[in-house]
Amino acid sequence: MIKLYLVRHGETKGNVEQWYQGSTDIPLNDKGRLQAQCLSEYLKDVHFDGFYSSDLMRAEETAKIVAAPHHMEVRTYKELQEVNFGEWEGHRYDEITSGWPGMIEDFYASEGKMKAPGGESFEEVEMRSLKKVQEILGEHKDGDTVFIASHGATIRCLLFGLLGLRLTRIWCFQQFNTAVNVIEYYGERNVMTVMNSTRHLEQMAEVQKQWSTMIGL
Repeated sequence: MIKLYLVRHGETKGNVEQWYQGSTDIPLNDKGRLQAQCLSEYLKDVHFDGFYSSDLMRAEETAKIVAAPHHMEVRTYKELQEVNFGEWEGHRYDEITSGWPGMIEDFYASEGKMKAPGGESFEEVEMRSLKKVQEILGEHKDGDTVFIASHGATIRCLLFGLLGLRLTRIWCFQQFNTAVNVIEYYGERNVMTVMNSTRHLEQMAEVQKQWSTMIGL
């Protein structure tokens, strides 16, 4: 069994302003770096055998902050990027619903098959990200512990792929900034032991306040 820590990146300006970031390369904001530092402190005594990340800076910086106490490098992969939202990137949900009437509702109801204009589908995200994670884990041996930093929608796709679930209910799984998910990876019969944990952020004031009104990010 390989233990996989699958972690979302820290907060960004796009998260605060509630627009779809997708493949747009946005850095962490100051709060996001603090969140990553809290996670780094929380995981400093966990033995890791590898650190990996999306090549987008918000995920890579999160992974590097967590990896720093372990004195390990972070390997980055494009396949772990967030879903490409195409023309919707940089827009809020309300702007998308007014600018592309009915499309985003169809997108979420399409069971992962529909693409945003100029973007990609959740099915495509699941295929590319799951293949890369399986390749990464194939380089490790039984008993290893692996850290991967990625993005909200991509992590949802990965969780569904690793657990053999259908994408029809993908938005039932929430993912907060720097949320920790832990999967015991056996290859086919995988087990999720932790999901969307932000225990490392409990000391931060109003840590999840912004999420109470956020829709579909």
